[in-house]
Amino acid sequence: MAKRISTEATPENIASALDMLASVPDQLAELRELLPPEKLEQPIAEGERSPRRVLVHILNCEARASDAIYSALLLRSPLVPRIHPERDWGKLLRYEQFNYDDLLDYFRFRRQVLLGVLQALSEKQWARDIREKNKQRRETVYLLARGTALHETEHIQDIKRKLALSPD
Repeated sequence: MAKRISTEATPENIASALDMLASVPDQLAELRELLPPEKLEQPIAEGERSPRRVLVHILNCEARASDAIYSALLLRSPLVPRIHPERDWGKLLRYEQFNYDDLLDYFRFRRQVLLGVLQALSEKQWARDIREKNKQRRETVYLLARGTALHETEHIQDIKRKLALSPD
Protein backbone atom coordinates (compact mmCIF):
# COMPACT_ATOMS: atom_id res chain seq x y z
CA MET A 1 0.00 0.00 0.00
CA ALA A 2 1.23 3.48 -0.85
CA LYS A 3 2.54 5.69 1.91
CA ARG A 4 -0.32 7.83 3.14
CA ILE A 5 -0.10 11.60 3.07
CA SER A 6 -2.50 13.75 5.03
CA THR A 7 -4.98 15.96 3.21
CA GLU A 8 -3.63 18.94 5.16
CA ALA A 9 -1.34 21.05 2.96
CA THR A 10 1.55 21.48 5.39
CA PRO A 11 5.10 22.06 4.09
CA GLU A 12 6.00 18.51 5.16
CA ASN A 13 3.02 16.98 3.35
CA ILE A 14 3.71 19.02 0.23
CA ALA A 15 7.33 17.84 0.31
CA SER A 16 6.17 14.22 0.67
CA ALA A 17 3.80 14.55 -2.28
CA LEU A 18 6.55 16.13 -4.40
CA ASP A 19 9.01 13.38 -3.43
CA MET A 20 6.46 10.73 -4.32
CA LEU A 21 5.68 12.39 -7.67
CA ALA A 22 9.41 12.66 -8.43
CA SER A 23 10.01 8.98 -7.68
CA VAL A 24 7.36 7.57 -10.03
CA PRO A 25 9.33 7.80 -13.31
CA ASP A 26 12.25 5.92 -11.73
CA GLN A 27 9.90 3.28 -10.35
CA LEU A 28 8.41 2.81 -13.82
CA ALA A 29 11.93 2.56 -15.27
CA GLU A 30 12.76 -0.04 -12.61
CA LEU A 31 9.82 -2.14 -13.79
CA ARG A 32 11.22 -1.88 -17.31
CA GLU A 33 14.58 -3.19 -16.10
CA LEU A 34 13.12 -5.99 -13.99
CA LEU A 35 10.72 -7.37 -16.59
CA PRO A 36 11.45 -8.88 -19.97
CA PRO A 37 9.70 -7.06 -22.84
CA GLU A 38 7.02 -9.73 -23.22
CA LYS A 39 6.07 -9.40 -19.52
CA LEU A 40 5.42 -5.69 -20.03
CA GLU A 41 2.68 -6.68 -22.49
CA GLN A 42 1.07 -9.48 -20.49
CA PRO A 43 -1.75 -8.89 -18.00
CA ILE A 44 -0.48 -8.93 -14.43
CA ALA A 45 -3.28 -11.33 -13.49
CA GLU A 46 -6.51 -12.61 -15.03
CA GLY A 47 -8.67 -9.67 -16.07
CA GLU A 48 -6.05 -7.05 -15.20
CA ARG A 49 -3.92 -4.66 -17.19
CA SER A 50 -0.39 -5.33 -18.39
CA PRO A 51 2.37 -3.11 -16.97
CA ARG A 52 2.31 -1.13 -20.24
CA ARG A 53 -1.45 -0.66 -19.97
CA VAL A 54 -0.99 0.51 -16.36
CA LEU A 55 1.47 3.12 -17.68
CA VAL A 56 -1.14 4.17 -20.27
CA HIS A 57 -3.69 4.49 -17.46
CA ILE A 58 -1.25 6.52 -15.36
CA LEU A 59 -0.55 8.82 -18.30
CA ASN A 60 -4.25 9.42 -18.95
CA CYS A 61 -4.92 10.20 -15.28
CA GLU A 62 -1.79 12.34 -14.97
CA ALA A 63 -2.80 14.39 -18.00
CA ARG A 64 -6.23 15.15 -16.56
CA ALA A 65 -4.82 15.99 -13.12
CA SER A 66 -2.08 18.20 -14.56
CA ASP A 67 -4.62 19.99 -16.73
CA ALA A 68 -6.73 20.71 -13.63
CA ILE A 69 -3.65 21.90 -11.69
CA TYR A 70 -2.60 24.25 -14.49
CA SER A 71 -6.17 25.56 -14.77
CA ALA A 72 -6.30 26.23 -11.03
CA LEU A 73 -3.05 28.18 -11.22
CA LEU A 74 -4.07 30.20 -14.28
CA LEU A 75 -7.73 30.91 -13.50
CA ARG A 76 -9.72 31.72 -10.39
CA SER A 77 -11.62 28.59 -9.27
CA PRO A 78 -12.22 27.34 -12.81
CA LEU A 79 -15.04 24.94 -13.60
CA VAL A 80 -13.18 21.92 -14.92
CA PRO A 81 -15.12 19.84 -17.45
CA ARG A 82 -16.00 16.25 -16.60
CA ILE A 83 -13.71 14.36 -18.95
CA HIS A 84 -12.98 10.79 -17.93
CA PRO A 85 -9.26 10.01 -18.09
CA GLU A 86 -9.70 6.75 -20.01
CA ARG A 87 -13.15 6.67 -21.60
CA ASP A 88 -12.74 10.17 -23.05
CA TRP A 89 -9.13 11.33 -22.86
CA GLY A 90 -7.64 7.91 -23.52
CA LYS A 91 -9.95 7.22 -26.44
CA LEU A 92 -8.85 10.50 -28.02
CA LEU A 93 -5.09 10.18 -27.46
CA ARG A 94 -4.72 6.38 -27.83
CA TYR A 95 -1.52 6.06 -25.83
CA GLU A 96 -1.98 2.28 -25.98
CA GLN A 97 -0.51 2.38 -29.52
CA PHE A 98 2.92 3.18 -28.13
CA ASN A 99 5.53 0.92 -26.59
CA TYR A 100 6.58 1.08 -22.95
CA ASP A 101 9.87 2.89 -23.58
CA ASP A 102 8.26 5.68 -25.60
CA LEU A 103 5.49 6.06 -23.04
CA LEU A 104 8.04 6.18 -20.23
CA ASP A 105 10.08 8.88 -22.01
CA TYR A 106 6.93 10.93 -22.54
CA PHE A 107 5.89 10.43 -18.92
CA ARG A 108 9.35 11.51 -17.70
CA PHE A 109 9.11 14.72 -19.71
CA ARG A 110 5.57 15.48 -18.48
CA ARG A 111 6.63 14.83 -14.88
CA GLN A 112 9.63 17.17 -15.17
CA VAL A 113 7.33 19.91 -16.42
CA LEU A 114 4.77 19.32 -13.64
CA LEU A 115 7.43 19.22 -10.93
CA GLY A 116 8.99 22.41 -12.29
CA VAL A 117 5.64 24.13 -11.82
CA LEU A 118 4.82 22.61 -8.44
CA GLN A 119 8.23 23.18 -6.86
CA ALA A 120 7.95 26.92 -7.50
CA LEU A 121 4.54 27.38 -5.84
CA SER A 122 3.86 29.54 -2.85
CA GLU A 123 1.67 28.36 0.02
CA LYS A 124 -1.16 30.44 -1.41
CA GLN A 125 -0.82 28.83 -4.84
CA TRP A 126 -1.01 25.32 -3.35
CA ALA A 127 -4.44 26.34 -2.01
CA ARG A 128 -5.77 27.45 -5.42
CA ASP A 129 -8.71 25.29 -6.43
CA ILE A 130 -10.93 23.97 -9.18
CA ARG A 131 -14.64 23.33 -9.27
CA GLU A 132 -16.31 20.33 -10.82
CA LYS A 133 -19.96 20.19 -11.86
CA ASN A 134 -22.20 18.50 -9.27
CA LYS A 135 -19.42 18.37 -6.67
CA GLN A 136 -19.54 20.36 -3.44
CA ARG A 137 -15.91 19.94 -2.48
CA ARG A 138 -13.35 21.94 -4.37
CA GLU A 139 -10.05 20.28 -5.17
CA THR A 140 -6.96 22.32 -4.39
CA VAL A 141 -3.68 22.10 -6.25
CA TYR A 142 -2.31 20.26 -3.23
CA LEU A 143 -5.13 17.70 -3.19
CA LEU A 144 -4.78 17.12 -6.93
CA ALA A 145 -1.01 16.61 -6.67
CA ARG A 146 -1.37 14.41 -3.58
CA GLY A 147 -4.07 12.30 -5.22
CA THR A 148 -1.95 11.84 -8.32
CA ALA A 149 1.09 10.77 -6.30
CA LEU A 150 -0.88 8.25 -4.24
CA HIS A 151 -2.73 6.87 -7.26
CA GLU A 152 0.41 6.31 -9.32
CA THR A 153 2.39 4.82 -6.45
CA GLU A 154 -0.44 2.43 -5.58
CA HIS A 155 -0.50 1.11 -9.16
CA ILE A 156 3.25 0.54 -9.22
CA GLN A 157 3.23 -1.19 -5.83
CA ASP A 158 0.34 -3.36 -6.99
CA ILE A 159 2.31 -4.51 -10.05
CA LYS A 160 5.40 -5.26 -7.96
CA ARG A 161 3.36 -7.15 -5.38
CA LYS A 162 1.49 -9.24 -7.94
CA LEU A 163 4.62 -10.04 -9.91
CA ALA A 164 6.53 -10.74 -6.68
CA LEU A 165 9.04 -7.98 -7.42
CA SER A 166 8.94 -6.54 -3.93
CA PRO A 167 8.35 -7.95 -0.45
CA ASP A 168 4.90 -7.12 0.98
